[in-house]
Amino acid sequence: MPSSRPEKSRRKPVKGVTELCDISQLGLDFVPAASYSVPPRKEREPMNQELLDVLEAKIGAILEKYNDLKEENASLHEEIQRLIHDREGIKSRVDSILGKLDGI
Repeated sequence: MPSSRPEKSRRKPVKGVTELCDISQLGLDFVPAASYSVPPRKEREPMNQELLDVLEAKIGAILEKYNDLKEENASLHEEIQRLIHDREGIKSRVDSILGKLDGI
């Protein structure tokens, strides 16, 4: 029964010789690698003022949100420090109560 696999005996690699393969002979449509490094631009005109205004508004909103989060983070750190201090106070009170119970 004939096989669809190519025979291995047809191609014998020769040491020291590299075989160049022409990709166009394979029937594949490859794009040269150099074109990947340059993003395609639909227009070469500078950005119009409307786009700049929208971008400025979005950046302003992001900065405002960042400042709000920064303030909230600072207040949360203060609350954490207060709770740590309260916990230390409670811990010392519990230790003193346990000390008194051990004396009884």
